[in-house]
Amino acid sequence: AEDLPSPRRLQKLEVPIMAQATCRRLYGIDMGRALPPRRIQDDMICAGYAQGRKDT
Repeated sequence: AEDLPSPRRLQKLEVPIMAQATCRRLYGIDMGRALPPRRIQDDMICAGYAQGRKDT
């Protein structure tokens, strides 16, 4: 992965809010050594597409 400079323009994208159960299932997946499993807390929200789109 290459470190890139931050964009000078604010970038905006509309994405749907994701259900907590879906979010926990997707983000709790063990990605091996690359990324440890992550936990979604009750005070967090998820937004985006489960299939991965422009929010990725």
